[in-house]
Amino acid sequence: MTVQPPNLKLIDIHHNKMCYSQNRMCAHPRQCPIGNYGHGEITVVHHHAPCNYQTGADVKHGQLGGYKARAKILLQRSLDHGQTWPRENEVVIWDDSLDLEEKRVILARSDDTKRSREKIDLSDHDASIYFSRPASGPLNDDGHPSLECYAFRSGDRGHTWEIVPTRVSPPAGMNYVHIDGAGPVQFLDGPQLVVPTSKAASGSWALGVYGTDDQGLTWKQNAEVYRDPTGRGRATYGALILLPNGRLQCYMLNIAGLRDAIQMNYSDDGGYSWSIPQPIVRWGQSPWTALGRDHVWPGARRAGPRYRSPWPLQLRDGRIIVVFARRQPPFGIGLVASEDAGKSWSTETVIRADGSDWDLGYPVATELDDGQVFCAYYFMKVDGNNLGGTRHIASSIFHLA
Repeated sequence: MTVQPPNLKLIDIHHNKMCYSQNRMCAHPRQCPIGNYGHGEITVVHHHAPCNYQTGADVKHGQLGGYKARAKILLQRSLDHGQTWPRENEVVIWDDSLDLEEKRVILARSDDTKRSREKIDLSDHDASIYFSRPASGPLNDDGHPSLECYAFRSGDRGHTWEIVPTRVSPPAGMNYVHIDGAGPVQFLDGPQLVVPTSKAASGSWALGVYGTDDQGLTWKQNAEVYRDPTGRGRATYGALILLPNGRLQCYMLNIAGLRDAIQMNYSDDGGYSWSIPQPIVRWGQSPWTALGRDHVWPGARRAGPRYRSPWPLQLRDGRIIVVFARRQPPFGIGLVASEDAGKSWSTETVIRADGSDWDLGYPVATELDDGQVFCAYYFMKVDGNNLGGTRHIASSIFHLA
């Protein structure tokens, strides 16, 4: 990959709080779908849980002993291009705080082949799909239930969701699969593809392409996209873009192993074979280094991967942007862009750099009717709460010059 001159400029940028309460932890929208239905109607989904903000355990991630075990999967809806998010428009898609047996009863519907399924066309403008990751499986050696993956579909812009989910099983040799919120890509003949991350029993991670040709009633892995060749790294946060010429691109993050970087590879045969990934970010040309650290709270973490949770978006003018979280000080949200379908990339541009600590990011993004970019993510700022501040859902809206 080559790097373009740093000619990006964000115009008329402003930030909003979408879901904020000092006794709630609101986080990880990228693990959920985003919907853009035109005429100002947008939906954003996140994990929404009670939180005391007293000890590190209160804000711990994960389903097993983390905040997600207390969380509802909450859909928010805006009817004015992301400016306001009325409470009366909210919908709970799934509740991870249910008792284990209650969850198992609901999820067991997926294995009842006699149950009728709703007819939902995933290629329809009003369709959406959420891939849950409940701790509902057989007990592990430590006595905790194992993680599973289920898909819930909606055919009416997320107002209602089917009561019979679809079980998504890991491929042979793998013991777990999770699928983030980057939506399926649609081919001309109908099938959709998504990119999950699977964890092998050995502890290694790999990205694989899952496909459906029956509107999401079943999902199967078609091919493996990438596995860090050192065996020590983790390929994750995969998301697909289908170019007009039929090339399929996969954007991902590689953590440790070969490199810590956002990277991209591609397929010209519908996702069956993939190129070697190349980084789309570059060391030594960072706008972050000259920025102040005044927003960082004294207890902030200053180690760990720099990048987190990239989200690609192809704009109507053909440009591709990739929004990501920065988890080293200064903490914030940034992006890179390509004007030539991913052959070359701009240097990084800062969307905001006023986070108080690393616990932020997981952005989702969409292009509004007037060409503005809407980006939602979770964020934290010093606000009187312990542990660096309240984790909340925020948004940024801007034009990209």
